[in-house]
Amino acid sequence: MNLLKKIFLLLIPFSFFVSSEYGYGQPPKAHDGVIQFTGLVLSADSLKPLPYTVIIIAGTRRGTVTDYNGYFNIVARKGETMVFELLGYSRSEYIIPDTFKGYKFSMVKLLAPDTLFLPEVIISPLPDRQLFDQYFVKTNLPNNDLERARTNLERESLKDILLSMDGQENQNYYMQKQVQKFYYAGQMQPMNILSPLAWNEFINAWKRGDFKKKR
Repeated sequence: MNLLKKIFLLLIPFSFFVSSEYGYGQPPKAHDGVIQFTGLVLSADSLKPLPYTVIIIAGTRRGTVTDYNGYFNIVARKGETMVFELLGYSRSEYIIPDTFKGYKFSMVKLLAPDTLFLPEVIISPLPDRQLFDQYFVKTNLPNNDLERARTNLERESLKDILLSMDGQENQNYYMQKQVQKFYYAGQMQPMNILSPLAWNEFINAWKRGDFKKKR
């Protein structure tokens, strides 16, 4: 018993030596200037988060996209140039300081709104009166306001309106899916058990009989 106690007492200082030698409990050292680059992208005029901002490392194929709160996280190297691009805002660049000491670097990036000039649109009449009469005759217009209201309040029409999304909602939903795809690349994505769109798709699949056993 005394021999085991002596061995244990001898191993205690050796364990401290090993932990200090390999740096346990200490932050990892940067390798070849590699750092964790994080931050927020905000609008310069309103300080609102800018989701779906594309961040690319110049001269490479590496990049990321900000989430819905404007947050981004990417592995980069000191001295690399980060390019920030978002539709409706001016393109901006930022060079990570090569004199930075550490392995984590954070910043708040402000993007200035940019004015977009679309090409001119010319609206011209139909080539001739005959073609106008043909289109006008084929147009099916309700006879009165009551008929239009009854058509708009039909159960099937309201169902399609309630279950469909407008252009802005579709764009936000698509971009969120793209951000999740990049964010969870290489790992298992969480289950969207509280998503109303997922439940709607599940109910429609149940009504179609997709889960019935095939004989």
